[in-house]
Amino acid sequence: MATYTTRDLNRFIKVYPYVRFPQRIVYQYDSIQVEGDAVEAGKITFTDSDEEIYTFAETYAAIPSVTISTVDTGSNGLTNVSITVTAISTLSMTVKSSSKFTGQVHVHVAVV
Repeated sequence: MATYTTRDLNRFIKVYPYVRFPQRIVYQYDSIQVEGDAVEAGKITFTDSDEEIYTFAETYAAIPSVTISTVDTGSNGLTNVSITVTAISTLSMTVKSSSKFTGQVHVHVAVV
């Protein structure tokens, strides 16, 4: 269960225009409560390689859901590779890229 507050972005700054703008409501989460320890985040560092193994910090009872995204540590901050999970178990997962690169892959693991 998540607790949140609503905020109108057009009233966040004190600007009084001639025409009033419509509300832009966003939800700002204060906290997210998860049943047990079911969420994990980590990083995989690729150094001129195209396949790495990430070992989970916890052992899961079922195969967890995983979200991955790339972050380039180079000067331009862009990556031109595609990342896929090739194998996953309750203990670890194997991540493969479309070509060799140097950068990081951010990992978010959750049990749904």
